[in-house]
Amino acid sequence: MAVRFNQMAVLLLLTAAALWQRSSAATYVVGDSLGWTVPPNPTSYSDWASTKTFVVGDVLVFNFASGRHDVAEVTRSGFDTCSGGNPISVENNSPARITLTSAGDHHFICNFPGHCNGGQKLSVTVRATASPAPTAVPVPGPSRSPSPAPAAVPVPRPSRSPSPAPTAVPVPGPSQSPSSSVVPSPAPSREPMTYVVGDSSGWTVPSSASFYESWARDKSFFVGDVLEFNFAIQTHDVAEVTRENFDRCSGESPRSPISTNPPVRITLSEAGEHFFICTFAGHCGVGQKLAVNVTGGGASSPPSNTDPSNLSPTTAPPPPSAASSLRASAFSAALLAVALALVY
Repeated sequence: MAVRFNQMAVLLLLTAAALWQRSSAATYVVGDSLGWTVPPNPTSYSDWASTKTFVVGDVLVFNFASGRHDVAEVTRSGFDTCSGGNPISVENNSPARITLTSAGDHHFICNFPGHCNGGQKLSVTVRATASPAPTAVPVPGPSRSPSPAPAAVPVPRPSRSPSPAPTAVPVPGPSQSPSSSVVPSPAPSREPMTYVVGDSSGWTVPSSASFYESWARDKSFFVGDVLEFNFAIQTHDVAEVTRENFDRCSGESPRSPISTNPPVRITLSEAGEHFFICTFAGHCGVGQKLAVNVTGGGASSPPSNTDPSNLSPTTAPPPPSAASSLRASAFSAALLAVALALVY
């Protein structure tokens, strides 16, 4: 009997170790809602990475507008000099998912001219494991004095889902007021999205007066989404104006200071209609103007007609906390296995 339980304890230890290793992988969306772009602050990506712990097997997800950025893994020298001449690898399509397969320092830059020097670069240090695996405890041999067989201890199975079990909602009885029942919280909104105005054409004098109207027609905008205006500096600007000034192409009394330094990122902070024009002489009159209708609530999924190659970032994968929950389950199973080995 003792031998059988000893074998069971060893098996549980091996299973726990396997769970520990497998659950250590996590997925990180680089820059979170900022995505992979020329950042507003040159230290944005180093600040983002400083709060994370990366281990072998983790995945970095780079969200960017395809054709406007890329992701190149380079040497430390290439990272310091912003040179992608001999990259280790290059990803051109968004979202780019890069698995960290080895311990040590990994360096990533955008190869587009000026982007790396503007702060679009990321360096991460990868550990072999998240934390030391549980150490196996020696199992006593047959010479140990027998002890009375204890009651069977139930062995918890690792959770199939990293999310906690739903809390039971009390149902009011005859003597309980219905108003005291717990109301479930609403489903979470989708993650904010970044739309590159005009896609690859950017913000410029269009070839057709209805170009920006057509661009916005098949998109759904929600509060929290971001419009990114890309243009050549000193040749265009962006002004948010009233409906009246939009119709007559007037930049008088703009709703916010006129933006002149690209890329201009404007967060849609309230529901309703928003109107944007270029105030350079004649530009609005030939079609450099954009009107969008913003919905107040979020959505459970991105708009069905939106081209994902022009969005940044996409809906984020499960957060790293899911991996932490699995690690905790594996550690509990390991402790139980050790306890069984000591008893038997």
